[in-house]
Amino acid sequence: MIGPALALAVLLTSVSPFAPRNDRVYKKPSEQPLDFRGPGREDPEPDVDEVVLGWFGPGDPDHPDFGDLWRGATLALEQENSAGGYRGKPFRLLPAWSESPWKAGIADLTRLVHERHAWAVIGGVDGTTTHLALQVALKSHFLLLSPGSTDASADHANVPWLFSLSPSDEHIAPVLAEAIAVAGGSFALVASTDHDSHAALVALRRALGEQRLTPTVLVEVASPEGDLPALAARLQRAGPRAVVVLAPSSLAGRMAVALREAGFRGTIVGGAPAARAAFRRAAGAAAEGVIAPIPPEPGSSWEAFSQAYARRCGEAPDEAAAHGYDAVRLVAAAVREAGLNRPLIRDAVRALAPWVGVAGSVRWDARGRNQAPVALGTWREGRLRGSVPGGGRP
Repeated sequence: MIGPALALAVLLTSVSPFAPRNDRVYKKPSEQPLDFRGPGREDPEPDVDEVVLGWFGPGDPDHPDFGDLWRGATLALEQENSAGGYRGKPFRLLPAWSESPWKAGIADLTRLVHERHAWAVIGGVDGTTTHLALQVALKSHFLLLSPGSTDASADHANVPWLFSLSPSDEHIAPVLAEAIAVAGGSFALVASTDHDSHAALVALRRALGEQRLTPTVLVEVASPEGDLPALAARLQRAGPRAVVVLAPSSLAGRMAVALREAGFRGTIVGGAPAARAAFRRAAGAAAEGVIAPIPPEPGSSWEAFSQAYARRCGEAPDEAAAHGYDAVRLVAAAVREAGLNRPLIRDAVRALAPWVGVAGSVRWDARGRNQAPVALGTWREGRLRGSVPGGGRP
């Protein structure tokens, strides 16, 4: 029996919730970039000893899900300060975090903005923290640059202070649906009930419906402490040729382990968190052969970044580390361009695009989402490689 922490598997009938819906409200979003028309650009630049930047995420390189983002960010910070900082004044990256971000975490972020006067905030590291930080940015007027959120619902709030480096679930889902179609046969879908996994599930259901693909089994995991071996055994008995796992990196990795230990030898397809080193660490040998989304082409400075990161951290960087690195570099470039003025820093981040980072070229859409392409990669020998047709970096 599956433990109470796991939702029951839903055997989908011929009346499928994955079928295309005909009740959508079609509204073409504005093609004009969001802009802030309020005051503040005329404020004089203050005299400061250091340039404080906020980080809404754990400042812990060993965090099981978000540590690589921090590693990339701190490497960029070190390099920016070695290059002279801002007019000889160092950049300082201050984290605000709690494992309950909607309580202590958001309070720490508010203090960081108002008491330490952070000139911009890099965050959040996922969709939940981005939504929370967005509420503060809307009232306090500061650039919010997310290196880790794929949830497009924050974009739909139409807040001009938000920019996001990761491609959205709406861009990732069709690529995952393609991988499922290529695998052929029946497939199962396992999704955690956390905010980001649910958002990814909604986008994937839409993409599957457009291809008229329906999972044999849909299971929602309500707790990371659930009985994963029992769930994996039940999925194995259902006999799918592929299993799609939408969950945070560490949980997705443990799910892959449970599936392989239960005897599943089919294709495992993961969402965006399965493309991260945190997934590989949790999955171990079970990561081999797992398919996940990947940027098809890194930036021209990827090799130099990869070597510097490996010297500092003892392993190759992943996409999360690259986005953390690019986020700090882009904000630092905006500060140098605009000076110490929050609205002007926001304007500069918009104006600097197209901007080439180590993860690839950054091109903002009207709502501030990076329009990065998405391909498919496969975990091989500890690295995510573009070995799937149309896949990404070698």
